[in-house]
Amino acid sequence: MAEVMNMLLKTDERRRITIPPEAGISPGETVDLEVLPDGRVLLVPMVTVPKHQLWAWTPENRKKIADSLADPRPSTLVTTTADLKKLAKDWDLED
Repeated sequence: MAEVMNMLLKTDERRRITIPPEAGISPGETVDLEVLPDGRVLLVPMVTVPKHQLWAWTPENRKKIADSLADPRPSTLVTTTADLKKLAKDWDLED
């Protein structure tokens, strides 16, 4: 389990804080700021996803991807047309 880090920071006159390097957030990184119901502020480092890859982040597709990764069958590397035909034939026999 990761170690919890507590830091006491003070805002400047513009309500800014300096996040120490130990927090693991680099300059220029995007963070999501969430104010929790009890008043605590949560900063979560974020990454930008290109528009053409957003399909993978829908709940339905995330489930499909998770199910696929949990599939106990070994992965099959297809490098030739013959490999592809054999794999398609094997899949037809699974039904």
